[in-house]
Amino acid sequence: MIISVIFVLLIILGIGLPLALLIYPKLNHATAIGMSFPLGIGVFTLLMFVTNLVGVRFGLSNELLLLFLISVPLVFLQWRRMGKFFVGSVDAIKNLKLMPVEKVMLGALAFLIVTSFINTFYWPVHIWDSVVLYDFRGHVFAETGFMKEAFIDGYYYNYPLLTSLAHTIVYLGGGRYPQFLYSIFYLSLGVGFYGLLREFVSRKTGIFFTLVLLLAQPLFYHSLISYTNLPFTVYISLGAISIYLWDKKKEVGYLILSALLVGLSTWTRFNEPFWLATLLVVFIVSIYRKKVWNFALYSLFFFPIREVWKVFQNLLRGSGTSITSEFADYGSVLPALLDIEKQRQVASYLHKHVVVPWGAIFVAFILATVSLFILKKQKKLFLIYFITFTLLAVLIAGTIQLSITTDYWYRIGDAAQRLSMLFYPLFIFCIALVLQEFVKIQK
Repeated sequence: MIISVIFVLLIILGIGLPLALLIYPKLNHATAIGMSFPLGIGVFTLLMFVTNLVGVRFGLSNELLLLFLISVPLVFLQWRRMGKFFVGSVDAIKNLKLMPVEKVMLGALAFLIVTSFINTFYWPVHIWDSVVLYDFRGHVFAETGFMKEAFIDGYYYNYPLLTSLAHTIVYLGGGRYPQFLYSIFYLSLGVGFYGLLREFVSRKTGIFFTLVLLLAQPLFYHSLISYTNLPFTVYISLGAISIYLWDKKKEVGYLILSALLVGLSTWTRFNEPFWLATLLVVFIVSIYRKKVWNFALYSLFFFPIREVWKVFQNLLRGSGTSITSEFADYGSVLPALLDIEKQRQVASYLHKHVVVPWGAIFVAFILATVSLFILKKQKKLFLIYFITFTLLAVLIAGTIQLSITTDYWYRIGDAAQRLSMLFYPLFIFCIALVLQEFVKIQK
């Protein structure tokens, strides 16, 4: 297990961190640290996949060589920045002066994170979908060295391979319990969210809302199990928020970061079309700002990641779909929008399985939205709300499409509940920004 943990740390320090600093050298320390694991494990598993396709067997020595070949150039290019980053981090910790309330909140955060790690280092994979799919593929990849033995039928290549190949890394290193990877995703979500939010709010406010985020029961629960939903939440939510920072800070690094994160979300779960929302937002902002090349840049980093798995999946199926046909499929929901009975069914389904589980956080989001107009700050915070509501529109449209294509759709409400976790970071980010505006007015 020690080798497996060291391997993961090397991926973070050798790929994730230098890549984050290469994309945007001015990232604050929390954002850079929070993005390191999602970027590192996403890029490395994608390269594992590609090299295996060309005949390189999965094996500890081969993966260490691959890690060496990727990390050495990255670290070499970012050596000075990484040195300054670590020195700056140490100095910041030494000079850190926390208020009592901040210490209490950080203690609560530490308790949540440590509890998650204790559970995942102790318990083996036990959740059904992971046992029979995600972890099963990881075991087969590690034992056989190749992927084809795992693809018994379409069920086994219906989902991308990020989590399965991450499990493979753990098994190749002699580990038995890969669920600690999801505790790292949980930690990365908290640290990355805090880093992005910290660009707009005080330290105390940032810590408080990060605690609210990590206290969300579904997020904590999914840090204990090996489903794809938490990694997907990390990639799509942080990627969406990064679009907001790109526009506000006028820094293209955030745009590239968003493209990579959203791209890697499709390497985690492919069928959910939330990437369309981010693509649409970037397109509209690029047109509005009269900088169309930004949309081209976003597409340049996003689509290669998405298309790798799509092409492979089409080859296995013996048939393929184009982007045009995908958009046509998504357009099939339009007639259902005029079906009153279908609207009623979908609204009831979403209320029961999505809105109610969101609970108090959704209520606070609605109140924050109302307050936005009372404070007359709707123009200032328009983009983050536009991103959130565009993603909500995709959720609704996707549910309508599911109701058309799947007879038993109303019996799988737990799937919608798991998928809707991605809105917790967005809701809380919006709430925090509105609260910050309220505090400014009071001053």
